[in-house]
Amino acid sequence: MVADDNEEREERKTDETAEKAAAGIRLVEDLVAQVPGFEDAYESHVFNENGVLPHMFFWDVVQDTVHSYLAEGDPDGPDWRQVLTFLEEQTHRRLPGAIEVIVTSFLYDLPYQGEPGYGIEAHLGPAMEERYLQLRPWYEAESPDAPQSAAS
Repeated sequence: MVADDNEEREERKTDETAEKAAAGIRLVEDLVAQVPGFEDAYESHVFNENGVLPHMFFWDVVQDTVHSYLAEGDPDGPDWRQVLTFLEEQTHRRLPGAIEVIVTSFLYDLPYQGEPGYGIEAHLGPAMEERYLQLRPWYEAESPDAPQSAAS
């Protein structure tokens, strides 16, 4: 009986892992399909990695999005506003594999204060902002709109 329970748990775990991986890949493919400018990066990524590795691909997404925000990107590259809109919509869907990629490989990698591109986080939608604040709880205190203490 115990062996059957362990096998069933392992199968469930394997199914959940496969579902999360598929959701991450679907996130990448939908991003490329809906936000112009990622096609070349996607093709190169798939060729170099022999498939889609969502977390690795999102390193390029962060870099291209920040460059666009700074108006330093390729004019034919992705527009940062479209990227944030797309990711906000995906965050609302709450698919576990997609959320994992958005949080750990996009929000986590956004620039910190003093780094080029810092400020893009002020443009996050409410769902992504909530996740961002879980990663960087001190951000609200740094925000220029945050109330200042009497000691300041």
